[in-house]
Amino acid sequence: MGPQSTSANEDVVDNQILVLLQHHRRLTFLTLADALPIYTWQSLFAALNRLRHREQVELVALPADYELLWQPNRDRPRALSGRA
Repeated sequence: MGPQSTSANEDVVDNQILVLLQHHRRLTFLTLADALPIYTWQSLFAALNRLRHREQVELVALPADYELLWQPNRDRPRALSGRA
């Protein structure tokens, strides 16, 4: 699997998370994991980390989970996100 395949796979999971958050506005990590069972927790956390660095998602620590908050005013067009 080449770099383009990895990037395409990352885009797919990132976009699936954003679609869920745009619909629900906030989710717990466990709810996200249940909604996207084809992904490992590791791949979900990697995607959340990418989205957090792009300021599209905020993660808030809870006692036994994380709350994921969509940052709608920080969504950027693809051309500005560092990928063409």
